[in-house]
Amino acid sequence: MKKLVAALFIFSLFLMPTFVRAEPHQSWPSFVAQVKEEALSQGIRESVFDEAFAKVRAPSRKVIKLDRTQPEKRLTFLKYRNTRADAYRIKIGRKMFARNQSLLDEVSNQYGVNPCFIVSLWGLETAYGHYMGNFPVIQSLATLAYDNRRAAFFRKQLFYALHILNGNHIDLKDFKGEWAGASGQPQFLPSSWHYYAVDHNGDGKKDIWKTKSDVFASIANYLVKNGWLPGQPWAIQVNVPHGFDESLMGRKAPKRTVDEWESMGVRTSDGGSLHDYRGLEAQLIRPYGGPDFLIFNNFNVIMKWNRSTYYAGTVGYLAEKICRHRL
Repeated sequence: MKKLVAALFIFSLFLMPTFVRAEPHQSWPSFVAQVKEEALSQGIRESVFDEAFAKVRAPSRKVIKLDRTQPEKRLTFLKYRNTRADAYRIKIGRKMFARNQSLLDEVSNQYGVNPCFIVSLWGLETAYGHYMGNFPVIQSLATLAYDNRRAAFFRKQLFYALHILNGNHIDLKDFKGEWAGASGQPQFLPSSWHYYAVDHNGDGKKDIWKTKSDVFASIANYLVKNGWLPGQPWAIQVNVPHGFDESLMGRKAPKRTVDEWESMGVRTSDGGSLHDYRGLEAQLIRPYGGPDFLIFNNFNVIMKWNRSTYYAGTVGYLAEKICRHRL
């Protein structure tokens, strides 16, 4: 009997879940020392690193809290759009467009990006450069690189940020942004700055924080490098016939020509023909709460900036409102 009980006990051990003891989290001083060693190996000057971390003595509790408590409330698309591209933001956008039109036209001609979209992205990201965030970028990125949730991603961002300082593109005291490390008037993460920021005025700095020519050119360059097609539409609001097959909708559904959509009964929002868009491929989407849109290549390019149909739809809407015509 004792042998049977012993055998059953041993067998039960195989059925129990296995718990692996987690390695204790690296101490903050050890983490900073390791980051410093790697930074110096990448060519970051020791004086730059020491200054950047002089006041970064511990992870930011506020940043960790914000990372853990991002809002999940679901709004309809129109409520989202109308709160972010409200009448006031449209009004200011028109003023800022007029004030900077010469520079915007110069950048637009060089990159082939409609200036209305440059101003729209600028306006949505930082209220046309008026609010860029007040979190020290190095503190935020070091905190998120130390935290386990997305450590590898933010560790890369931290090194890109140190290279920005190492290249004297911005002073440490001005290197501030939103809580997750995006900064500047277009709110670029350091990796986006690395790949897309432009020194448009030729002063040796890719200054997306204070220099409008660099800001506008960097926004345009981002769009171009991600596939922006000059002169093409971004989206058009449409109506679909009653009983339309909704399995054909969505960004995961295959693209179809505008002629094909029209043959299925898709029309402009006022019931008109889609003849102005013939020859183009599009997808049909219905954001939560509607309305329906045919979206083109440039809509998907905007989504590489922010992977949200709500955001891309709002960028296009604000661009059209700022410039007072369909784009």
